Amino acid sequence: MSELDNDRKFVLKGSLINFLGTGLKIICPILAFLVARFFGAEAFGIYISTQFWVSMVSRVAVLGLDRGLIWYIPQNQVHGRHIYEGIQESLWCSAMFAFVITLVFAIGSHFNLHKLFSGLVSLSSTEITLYILSLVPWVFLHIFAGASEGNRKPQFRVFINDFAVYTMAPVIALSFLWIGYSRYALPLGLFIANTLAAIIYIFFIRKQFPGLSWVPKFKVPRELFIYSIPIGFSEFVVSFLLRVDLWAVLITLGPKSAGVYAIMITISNGLRTISMSFNSILLPIVAKMDSIRLKTDLPNVYSYCVSMTTLIQLGIGFFIVIFPKETLMIAGKSFVSEPEVLGLLLFANIYAGFFGLSGTVLNGIGKSKFLLNINIVSLGLALLMNLLLVPRLGLVGAALSTCGVRFLQGTWMAISLRYQGLWPYKKYLWVQAGWIAVIVGTYTLMNSHIEFSYFIKIPAFSIFVIGLLITLIKQGLLDSKYNRSKKDKIVNL
Repeated sequence: MSELDNDRKFVLKGSLINFLGTGLKIICPILAFLVARFFGAEAFGIYISTQFWVSMVSRVAVLGLDRGLIWYIPQNQVHGRHIYEGIQESLWCSAMFAFVITLVFAIGSHFNLHKLFSGLVSLSSTEITLYILSLVPWVFLHIFAGASEGNRKPQFRVFINDFAVYTMAPVIALSFLWIGYSRYALPLGLFIANTLAAIIYIFFIRKQFPGLSWVPKFKVPRELFIYSIPIGFSEFVVSFLLRVDLWAVLITLGPKSAGVYAIMITISNGLRTISMSFNSILLPIVAKMDSIRLKTDLPNVYSYCVSMTTLIQLGIGFFIVIFPKETLMIAGKSFVSEPEVLGLLLFANIYAGFFGLSGTVLNGIGKSKFLLNINIVSLGLALLMNLLLVPRLGLVGAALSTCGVRFLQGTWMAISLRYQGLWPYKKYLWVQAGWIAVIVGTYTLMNSHIEFSYFIKIPAFSIFVIGLLITLIKQGLLDSKYNRSKKDKIVNL
């Protein structure tokens, strides 16, 4: 079997896993809605904001080594090293760093330093400490997921990192609430969920990498470290970019508005996790490609990933655009506010899904430092736009800031890929571009002054879904032989 055939088989398998994962991930926003309903908008806003903060700190602690392993493990195979080289060292190095950070923040919370931030004034030092305790197991999850993805096992990130953790955390929190212990329910739910997930992961890592020693080692291979550090800083910036609009709302408009916006982010981020899942599939493939295969094979693999990412996002996006109020109503009436903001966040993630995989290719060919520059510029733009727009436009301003950053990043990365002499977008992707135009038009129509009844909305959504399914079948995206070099099968459309 040729390398391209192996890649096709892996991408198809990964796509099916992502399909299943996407279905399971629907449970996560529903559980988040229940948390919001039972704990209230203000508590939910603080919970999501603090959870995002710990998640961002975990990106600092892991030093980019999780993303580095996705690239380094295929390189181990290319250079004849033990396949598990770098895993143990990355795990203990980042875990020790996370432990030090945990101690620093725990001591700081004891002196109430967190109350210097207006949005966290209502949290006690115990609550802050419980939140930061999730940091060490979170780092374990990052490293284990990176190692699995480098070994072409993306299902572990999909089912454990993206699904199990974000399902267990609210379930555990709601269980504490049910037994009458509500004060520390939310941070305890997050900590217990992360810890259980890390323990479960150990079994699968031992099975994937027989011979891997668990004796602590802290000297990360130089090549892995040099590759990972720029990505680590870049991932931190990306993590900050994903949260800065929510924090701007929390500081400027207060916890209640932050709770409403957090629900919208939770929904729209479901689309982002889809593109992230395909990042995990694409990166180890690109990392093993030589200059010849980058010209000949990359367009087939890349365009397939973009096709699948966009179609899945569009299927979810059409429902939310047509039924925004009904979607927000699940969390409660108090969360049904400015539903047009939800549409803007969806567009930002769909655009990033179409062009954002360019960044994965750049990472795969070793251009991690270049992506760091893009993210630094994006950070400056995000801070400026939030500073100017949130006080004036409220939640709409925060969403516009997110759109601006996503458009800048996606466009810049695609142009940069072209500059590298690579343009992996095949002609049939114009169909996906057409569907994006349709959803934009639908959004514009739904937010006009015309009221549409369910007798129009339900058939319209059904037609969209049927159209997407026809596109999926006509483009042969469920066929492992999806190579379209033979006159691009899209002509059949």
